[in-house]
Amino acid sequence: MHIVNLVIDGLEKGRMVEYPDKGATLREAKRICVQFVSQLGSCGERARQRIASMKNPPPEFSAQWDNLYQKYYEEELRKVGG
Repeated sequence: MHIVNLVIDGLEKGRMVEYPDKGATLREAKRICVQFVSQLGSCGERARQRIASMKNPPPEFSAQWDNLYQKYYEEELRKVGG
């Protein structure tokens, strides 16, 4: 993940941190980012499932669907600490 490299390098160049083992730092940062992105995808899927399970779900991608999706997505994010 290129963004992780940029962040780690930026922190180091700004003399905000020193890494005793930069390779281990990069691996851990990448692992955390992958986990975070996975959680975001899971939140989106759970939001879609909640809408689909409604008695009369709105048409997908309608204004009402979008509003519900945003609401449920944010609720799911809060559940995982996002």
